Amino acid sequence: MNSERMVVVAGWADTRAALVRWNADIRKPIVRWARVSSLIGLLMLVATWYIAMRFGRAHHAHFDGFTDAPTLIAAGHIFARNMIVLVMHALICVAGYMAAASMPIAADAYTGWVRRMHHLATPLTFAFIGVVTVGSLLTQAWALGRYAPAVAEVYHLSITELLLLVAPHAIPELTAIFLPLGAWLVIARDRQYTDLLAASMLATAVAIPVLAMAALIEVYVAPVLILAAS
Repeated sequence: MNSERMVVVAGWADTRAALVRWNADIRKPIVRWARVSSLIGLLMLVATWYIAMRFGRAHHAHFDGFTDAPTLIAAGHIFARNMIVLVMHALICVAGYMAAASMPIAADAYTGWVRRMHHLATPLTFAFIGVVTVGSLLTQAWALGRYAPAVAEVYHLSITELLLLVAPHAIPELTAIFLPLGAWLVIARDRQYTDLLAASMLATAVAIPVLAMAALIEVYVAPVLILAAS
């Protein structure tokens, strides 16, 4: 069997083994990942607050559910945007598996500089994952922070008040978005890289219904609560 086929077979075997092992207590890995992803979400909210205070502008902007009437289409837009970020984070797990678990198998079929390049792919991929992760966090915090003052102005609230009011639904939403990233960090810490493909699948499956519910709350519930508080 050539190395490429061995990589595919190993991938399916590793994924099945991890899912079977987690099935005994499926909540345990999810809770571990969620603890990390919720911390990342909180850090993002803090970064959003800082950016809003320092660089935000109170100008007219389009916000589904806030500055516009609540509709299912608006909720769909929010869900779609969050899904794009979720998929990107899920692909981080896939990239981690390929670098740490697949590349060593494929490297065995080569010699010389080609083999060295295969082994070098692991640290390079990890560095790339770090850059992409930090870039994702900063980009989202910057976008939200720049426009948060516009929503706060509509409701005559301060930035701090606005973020505290949206936190009850924003934290579960961010926890779900960053769940694959939380899985990656936990698994990388444990050096169980063969679990990354299964983690990508499981974290995404868990996150999708949470994001759907969060989108509906953001459009139909959060503006009402914020208006009442204001």
